[in-house]
Amino acid sequence: MGFGRNPFVQKAQVAEQKAEAAADPPSRVRAYREAAHEWDRAAEREPPGKKRVEYEEQAARVRALV
Repeated sequence: MGFGRNPFVQKAQVAEQKAEAAADPPSRVRAYREAAHEWDRAAEREPPGKKRVEYEEQAARVRALV
């Protein structure tokens, strides 16, 4: 991770991968909720603009999968 990058983006992506690989539904739901939470955290760290909107949309998309 480089200087000035949003660390929550990578955490959200890893959580989504965990959800896709989960063996049972409860684990999958927990991982998707974790991913949505991390996308929200990523959005909070961004100034208003394109990236913030993109991260908020990602969080909404993941929540729809639950």
